[in-house]
Amino acid sequence: MHDLNDFKAVVGDLITLLEEFNEIETAKLDAIQKNRVTFVEENMKKEQAGIMKLRGLDKKRESIQKDLGWESMSFKEILSQVNDVERERLKPLFDRLAQATQQFTATKDSAQKALEVSLHHIDTMLKRKAAEESSAYTSKGDAKKTGSPGKHFTSTKV
Repeated sequence: MHDLNDFKAVVGDLITLLEEFNEIETAKLDAIQKNRVTFVEENMKKEQAGIMKLRGLDKKRESIQKDLGWESMSFKEILSQVNDVERERLKPLFDRLAQATQQFTATKDSAQKALEVSLHHIDTMLKRKAAEESSAYTSKGDAKKTGSPGKHFTSTKV
């Protein structure tokens, strides 16, 4: 059977994990802006490990909430159900969790947008390169010469 201290501990762990996620997203954003692909990949692997940890914490939180009679309740609903002493102990924790969530979301959105811009830039460059290679004319309007100079399929001896 769990108690309020167990619940506070798991909420504290969630806050810590969100702060770690925010650091990972900040590092990923920096790597994207500096075009450091390997660092982006490393941070994405860290994110995946963190997501597994988050799933475990969320299951633990659900179990504790169930034991406390708060199954399927939001944090706001929990605050409305507890006495004044417990509310004073939980409200600052819930506020920190909300702040950590908002900060993480903002940083993640910035990193996602930067990644999309970077991918769009790469896609544009690849399309331009492909168009230049398939074009019969140079960018100056001159006709491109095809094949190797001085070689033609008819000049090959069999």
